[in-house]
Amino acid sequence: MQSQAERDLQMMKLKEWRVSRPIQNISGTSQSLKKQIMRNLILFAVIVLTINLSAQAQERKTVSEPQYIVVDSKDNIFVTRKYGMLKIAPDRTVTDLSKQGPAIGGMDRTWTNLIIDSKDNLYATENGGTAIYKITVSADNKAEIKLFAGQQYGYKLEDGPLAAAGLNLIDLMTIDGKDNIYITSSYDKIKDAIGGNYLTDRYFLKDLNGSAPKYSQTSARRFSVIRKIAGGVVSTLKTPDGKFILPHDISAITTDSQGNIIYAAAGFARFIGKIDLTAGTITSIAGQPYKRKWCPVYTPGDAAKAEFVDPASAIITNQKGEILFTDKRLHRIIKISGSKVSTLAGNNIIDPCAQNIAGRAQEGNKDGKVLTALFNFPKGIAFDSKGNLFIADMNNHSIRKLSPDGMVTTFAK
Repeated sequence: MQSQAERDLQMMKLKEWRVSRPIQNISGTSQSLKKQIMRNLILFAVIVLTINLSAQAQERKTVSEPQYIVVDSKDNIFVTRKYGMLKIAPDRTVTDLSKQGPAIGGMDRTWTNLIIDSKDNLYATENGGTAIYKITVSADNKAEIKLFAGQQYGYKLEDGPLAAAGLNLIDLMTIDGKDNIYITSSYDKIKDAIGGNYLTDRYFLKDLNGSAPKYSQTSARRFSVIRKIAGGVVSTLKTPDGKFILPHDISAITTDSQGNIIYAAAGFARFIGKIDLTAGTITSIAGQPYKRKWCPVYTPGDAAKAEFVDPASAIITNQKGEILFTDKRLHRIIKISGSKVSTLAGNNIIDPCAQNIAGRAQEGNKDGKVLTALFNFPKGIAFDSKGNLFIADMNNHSIRKLSPDGMVTTFAK
């Protein structure tokens, strides 16, 4: 495969050839000159075709806008990109899975979620979708895709067996250690049926009823219904006394070892919360919910006093029970350990509020020690078996690796 530099050199030579050899009117020229012109035209066509094919091949291998990322039991990385999906082996070999299957219904889609179970089966949803697809990838990199749950364009919220249950637009998805799948959807389709029979976080209700609410009383509610898929059955999560559990402003979701749901709340909420499914309660783990409307600040340290800017991309837990998430507008990976919040990786310069009232740090791309490394809208994060953390660095079009020794390197690009 040609490098970009080789293609640029070839194109430059092509431009020089076109300038030094203008195409003439063939009529009235000698037979030998006609043959020379035809040979040059054929050469021109071959060069253009070679450049285009090489560029297309390179594009298929490119980690273009990586977003959701998982690692299997053999430390293979699977990552969704702007269109389609890639597999990256431990030796950094990149395989494009996107072109497998039919043109319609195959792997070349805009995937908006990606999770993996204990048997290395992948589950994904596509943009604006109401269905979950199960994807298996063989040792020779052949992908098989099947409908797992929901119906395309069904827009339903019906519990029951997988084959009959209906799913609304799927926003987020995660999987726990027992291979139970959790998804979130807007509550709009059943809000009339829910009425006031729901539980949400008290922080939103307190702010809504305060003197200067971040969302007005007439604003659309940003509640999400949580669905669970376990043992081939879909159910909607409720408290022990039968109330729907509706977190507000939820932007990323995972589970802990106790079976609780851990989530990030974005928008004006900006906190990390926990849903205790046994007790049916929603509490804050870190952050100060709804403290600011504009001009957010990043304040690490004590979890109860910490503040975030946009914890909206991805959240996971590790074997130590620590919580890791990406704050995409800060271009950082942040860790919550016990009652302390700290920066795990990233040191992009934070712009003052006057430059962006929603909060923003300057983009960057730099390998090195964790607190000198720079990112550009990091999104998905996932661990391998050796404790390496892989980061989908979306706008740098690369997969970054944070190794246990505290170094960040570019693993694939």
